[in-house]
Amino acid sequence: MLLRRYHHRGDEESPHSPPIEARGPDVIERPARSASKAEWLAYADQQDPGEHDAMTKEQLVEQYGG
Repeated sequence: MLLRRYHHRGDEESPHSPPIEARGPDVIERPARSASKAEWLAYADQQDPGEHDAMTKEQLVEQYGG
C-alpha cells in the first residue's frame, strides 16, 4: 500500500493565516529582523497606528516582532 505524504508548498496558505481576501490589499507582512527601520515603522503603523518615530529599530522588533 502506498502512503501519500502531504508537504507544505509555498503557494499554499498557512492554516493559521487569514484568507487572502480577508487580509486586504494593503496588508504588510512582518519584516525580517534584518529589515530596515523604515520597514519596521511601516509595519508598526499598520499594526497600531500612532507615533513610532521615536522608537529604535530594536524596540520596534521587540514590540511588533512577535
